[in-house]
Amino acid sequence: MRRIILIITLTAWAIFPSCTSLMETSPSTDVVKEQILSNAEGLEVAMNGVYATMYNRLNFVTANAHQCFGNMAVTLAADLMGEDMVQTAQGAGWFWKDYNYDQRSRYTSKIWRCYFTWKYFYEIISNVNYIIAAADDADGDANELECILAQAHAARAFAYFMLIQSYQQTLVGHEDLPGVPIYTEPTDASSKGKKRSSVAEVYKQIDLDLETALSLFEECKVARKHISNLDFYSTSLLQARVALVENDWTKAAEAARRAISTPNASLLSRSDAVVTKGTFNNTTAAWTTGLTPFNDVTSSSVMWGAELISDQSTVFASFFSNMDACTNVYYAAEAPKCISNWLYAQIPETDIRKGWWNGNIGVPASDWKYGANINYNQFKFQWADQKSYKGDYIFMRLEEAYLILAEALCRKQDYSGAKNALGEVMSRRDTNWSAAVAGLTGSEQTFGSVGTVRTLMDEILLQRRIELWGETGRIFDILRLAKGWTRYWTVGEEVSNHTNYLSKYPEYLNFPADFIECIMMIPQVEIDNNPNINPEDQNPYVQN
Repeated sequence: MRRIILIITLTAWAIFPSCTSLMETSPSTDVVKEQILSNAEGLEVAMNGVYATMYNRLNFVTANAHQCFGNMAVTLAADLMGEDMVQTAQGAGWFWKDYNYDQRSRYTSKIWRCYFTWKYFYEIISNVNYIIAAADDADGDANELECILAQAHAARAFAYFMLIQSYQQTLVGHEDLPGVPIYTEPTDASSKGKKRSSVAEVYKQIDLDLETALSLFEECKVARKHISNLDFYSTSLLQARVALVENDWTKAAEAARRAISTPNASLLSRSDAVVTKGTFNNTTAAWTTGLTPFNDVTSSSVMWGAELISDQSTVFASFFSNMDACTNVYYAAEAPKCISNWLYAQIPETDIRKGWWNGNIGVPASDWKYGANINYNQFKFQWADQKSYKGDYIFMRLEEAYLILAEALCRKQDYSGAKNALGEVMSRRDTNWSAAVAGLTGSEQTFGSVGTVRTLMDEILLQRRIELWGETGRIFDILRLAKGWTRYWTVGEEVSNHTNYLSKYPEYLNFPADFIECIMMIPQVEIDNNPNINPEDQNPYVQN
């Protein structure tokens, strides 16, 4: 019998270490599953298992697992597909194919991005579907059960949102294109795979899950137990993200305001946002790790993240191993991640964020040897403790809510409100920012990748790119904004510092807004095993 690939395991080892799969169909595991999901305590353990998958190395990828570590891996790949993050070398190979748009050709393999992203998010969906189905009949405090159910709906919305952005074009203008299959009920080995729902249908399901989650959070009034848990405010920020893609500016503004009302977070002050650069000595191979607020979920503006204790940290299969070039973990040191020289040039000297990266220190890629001593290297993301390889993952920050509010209000031509929202962030970053934008208005975006700020919308989107660099997956913004983009430019006497201008497509110096290389192929194993997805349902391989 065919098995669809979303039949997966629920991470229940927290209290049942001998149980490797709750989704297996043997009588013994069915009994264990029923026991775990029969009460609020067990459902909470199951939900914590879902959260654990969001930061752990996922070994269902039998090779290349060092670039498969949950949410941060998906976001990093999406950032590297854009123009604001540069990978300077192939190094160990991780994320190089994302950067070079060479993942799609590997859709027949079970060890590359097309397969990993699909299976990863459908793991989350399958697991929370069991939690949602069990919650109504479970024993325990009604408010606690509602809180868990709210988290499950929010997590399902998050998973579908990431899937639809990864496997199809943005919503507006592509509503009827095939999206991804929708599953809202538990599945087992006998379940029949579903067809691809339309993009619009997927967003309808996302909206429904978000509204359900928010309503349940409001009803239950249960305080969040850990920063890793989705709550009313982080779910509101997720709804604001979705509303931007939907071009629903009113909903985006309302959701962003709810997120901003969180009592548990405050914007990073100018001093809190200071990054101390780590150093690497090419001659002696000695390194030091600096200081940054972006590796600690106790940083004031964090709304959702994963706290990694030392015995949960992984040395190689981690975000920081791929980002911190001041380390003995050679992944980042052999393939530093840098900011584009164009974006860096837009940051004034009075802006504290200028210190999040190197400038032009006179060490271009052609002269670079190893480590962090290279032009435009990033220091925003460094290990909190490189000896124990510890560093927390931040999934959402309050700054994003203000940036979404600013964009939504600007789209509605409320320029005063948009400036006030943006100013909440920028007053904590750049001492001269207010004067620089005093006369700006306008809701039109006048450029995609490079250009001159002419409108308030240009300024808002530019500050979003700087503030959220490496955090939200730049390619998703590129697709939703539909302005096209490029990796080639000149900045004064410098040419673009990208190491690849996408030589596969030399005719494109400016890529179209619907460039299919940004959209992953459906993994071949899904086509092979799902009777409702056939080869003709595959995403197009060649740009029309």
